[in-house]
Amino acid sequence: MKQLLTASLLLLSAQAFAQPAAGPYARMVVIQPKPGQATAFEQGYQRHLEWHSKAADRWTWYGWSFVLGERLGMFMDGTFGHAAANFDAAMQPAADAADNAANVVPYADFLSHGVFCRLDAASVGQPLPDTSPFLAMTTYTVAAGDEGAFERQLEAGATRPGAGPARTPGGASRFTWYKLQIGGRPTVCFDACSAILRRSGGVAGSGAAWRPGDGAQRAYGAAALPRRDELRT
Repeated sequence: MKQLLTASLLLLSAQAFAQPAAGPYARMVVIQPKPGQATAFEQGYQRHLEWHSKAADRWTWYGWSFVLGERLGMFMDGTFGHAAANFDAAMQPAADAADNAANVVPYADFLSHGVFCRLDAASVGQPLPDTSPFLAMTTYTVAAGDEGAFERQLEAGATRPGAGPARTPGGASRFTWYKLQIGGRPTVCFDACSAILRRSGGVAGSGAAWRPGDGAQRAYGAAALPRRDELRT
């Protein structure tokens, strides 16, 4: 899977120079390969990416495998850094759906598909994701009516002392928050991607004094329920 996902990123990154107008919006899709169909899914997904490349898709797509957490074994892909209007001009949506149905759907189930907005005031460092081999993603479902207070808590945590951009293995954290705009349940969902440092001895955390969501979780308890997963490209 690692080789597939690395190739997936490289396959479309050549189109990055033509990426549409930049903005804070993203599309993220979570996929579950069907039992016994992991290899067939990988091959089918690769064929679908080849279709995107031949069609001169101007969007850059990233892909990850979940290697820890409740979504272990699932796959997620996404395209980031878009203006909202970009999604009104997706490339050949009918043909894209037809190729997806032929090459991916027989081997996997699509669990979620959402449009998210990056929360820059709550984030630290250059926007994630990037091409790091590992990322951690924490998803919060926030109780109705607490969305504004939750965001304010995140923004306060991002500006407190020590929450600077990542510099060294022992330095401050780097993380990016995304808020669900369209798709999924009616509650608000936040995805936090924080950098994970890959060391020769294994995988280590970012070493941050304050990790994304800690303050909000303490403040709201059961009102903000987290799910934490780690991903590998």
